[in-house]
Amino acid sequence: MKRFLSFQSLFLFFILLSFGNCEYLQDRLTPSDSKSLGEQIKDYIISSYFAETNHALYKFSTVFPDMAVGSLSPLYFQDPYFQRDNSKAKIVFIHGWDFGERQTDPPTDFNKKVANLLGTWNQGLAFTTDTATPPSSYSGSVYDEFEIYVFTYRTSDYIEVNGRRFIDSLNAAFNSSDKVVVVAHSMGGLVARAAIQHANNTEDVIDHIVSLGTPYYGSPYSSPQYTGNLSTIGTIIKFMTDTPGGQGLAYTNGISAGVDPITPAIVDGTNQAFNFFLEKMIAKTTYDPITTVYGGNMVAGNCSDTDHATTYRAACTVITSGDPVFGSSDGIVPLNSALLNGRAGTQHTVGNMDHSQMSFRNEGGMAGGLTIVKTHFDNVFNEVFTIVGALP
Repeated sequence: MKRFLSFQSLFLFFILLSFGNCEYLQDRLTPSDSKSLGEQIKDYIISSYFAETNHALYKFSTVFPDMAVGSLSPLYFQDPYFQRDNSKAKIVFIHGWDFGERQTDPPTDFNKKVANLLGTWNQGLAFTTDTATPPSSYSGSVYDEFEIYVFTYRTSDYIEVNGRRFIDSLNAAFNSSDKVVVVAHSMGGLVARAAIQHANNTEDVIDHIVSLGTPYYGSPYSSPQYTGNLSTIGTIIKFMTDTPGGQGLAYTNGISAGVDPITPAIVDGTNQAFNFFLEKMIAKTTYDPITTVYGGNMVAGNCSDTDHATTYRAACTVITSGDPVFGSSDGIVPLNSALLNGRAGTQHTVGNMDHSQMSFRNEGGMAGGLTIVKTHFDNVFNEVFTIVGALP
């Protein structure tokens, strides 16, 4: 690995020398229209190089049981080959959209990568070490039963490109004899689906995908045709982004050949919501039988339920009063979208569950929220245990 990295660095160094001086990071990130062809090629090479440093696969490793939420730090994230136990099945957590991230941001270092993944999985990873109330199918904690890994990536980039990065990372760390289950939140489920459908999936290392609130048909909040009152939901507006990753989340009505139409449909005049990328992925049904989906139905409870953070209560109110009305959702992802419109191998509807709680988070520290997400975690990992037990 060190030799490979050294070669990469040396190669990049000579490329930079061949195109002249690269002194200013800002110039690389926001190049001038007046730059020469050589400078533009140099910028492209540098951007491409650093784009491939913004994702990483880590092994979650600890000797401490019953870890407290908030106690996790970069100390617990290691190289994927650290103290491997090939007798254990592997769980790979992959997070969803990062609101604050942009493609023009500088490359992320190790600490930032860990901070990104803990933004989603801090509580879930702590739950894996819980020995007091493990899922009923286990003799110990989830951590005792499985090897735990996490994958982080720059969510503003193309979902399909991140899918390639994900499958390449898994191919490097595992092989077809390993039992690998991906547990994915939100956009992470789309990245996992893109990975398993990618041409680079030559080793069949992914045995099963468990998705939590994944917008298989997209989210209205990323759709230009959606006419809900977005001014009332604060940071959720950031779903309306012009980054490639944000565009990949746009809602689609399912109007292509081989794709089941979804309800409700979003129509602006005669302009139907259409996301070519998602429709292409949905139409490929090969891996549907090994996909288990969980969709939250916050609306079945109450949009104003104080067990949910303010942001999601507001989002729930908007999505139930927009045009069209989405009567069932986790506040962000419509239920039918999260359930792959009924096409997944196994599907579960989780009542009174907002989008962040789908990934075992209790945002805002709501009193009842902790119980909600811990129950959800136990249910999901009882399912995961059953899935792994059925693998050959």
